[in-house]
Amino acid sequence: MKKMLFGLLVLVLASVALAQTQRQPDLVLVTQSNKSFAVTVEQFKAEVKAAGWSILNYHNMAGVLSEKGFTLHPVLIFDVCSGRYSARILAKDEYRPISALMPCRVSIYQTSDGKVFIARMNAPAFAPMMPKEVGDIMIASSQEIEAIIAKVVR
Repeated sequence: MKKMLFGLLVLVLASVALAQTQRQPDLVLVTQSNKSFAVTVEQFKAEVKAAGWSILNYHNMAGVLSEKGFTLHPVLIFDVCSGRYSARILAKDEYRPISALMPCRVSIYQTSDGKVFIARMNAPAFAPMMPKEVGDIMIASSQEIEAIIAKVVR
């Protein structure tokens, strides 16, 4: 009995160790821009428009927080939307809770050493957790966002 319990314990510990070594997908994707913050932002806006997407709003986090006494390097968070994708999700009552993840958000920020980055949710990592149709929509819209970002940073 002791040997069986010991063997079971070894098996459980080995399984835990294996699970811990398997890399989980990053929940946020980050791409460095070789351009200035201002140029990256302007090119992002232009590429979003050229791709047929809309910028619904943006949040100047450094500006908002500076009003509260905090000094930060620039951080802009853009709410971007493509009606082709959002309408397909919002048209079905059962998919409407997904609206909590909408619109797509893209952050452009500058670090203390002057580097500029573009960050966004890793939608393909979340897609398997969604109903298949929603996951497919998330992947398709993510591919368009990635193409926009690739044009900005090239």
